[in-house]
Amino acid sequence: MFRTSIAVSFITAFSSIAAFAQDARQLTCTGTMIEPSAMSPSPETVVMTLGPAQKITLDLGKGVVNARRVSDNKIQLKFRTIEFEGEYFHYTGDLFFIYKTGHLMKLMCQKRDGGSLRGELSQTARGADRSASAPHSSQR
Repeated sequence: MFRTSIAVSFITAFSSIAAFAQDARQLTCTGTMIEPSAMSPSPETVVMTLGPAQKITLDLGKGVVNARRVSDNKIQLKFRTIEFEGEYFHYTGDLFFIYKTGHLMKLMCQKRDGGSLRGELSQTARGADRSASAPHSSQR
């Protein structure tokens, strides 16, 4: 009986850890770095990981950078590093890095596995917004 309860405890603990690890979302973001001197924009790729416990990591191609979450709501996630402030928009997948040097990086993110970043909730919400604001064919 004692062995059974210990075995059940271990199974529950490991399944909880596995479920917790699955909460991390990895996004691939591509876009351009915009120079303040109006030089030609340079292409950029960033891998952003939104992990459990409000952990945000960014791979800018020069190593991984940890970011501190400033705020997060249904629409926007704001975070900060030593070099820049970031704003990620959940519904559209837009990501902006605003550098202290005056540079701006504008990126579009998708789930790392190649799927669309926009979840069913955001598509449903956008569809509802469109149908509510757009006149129906019978109203035209």
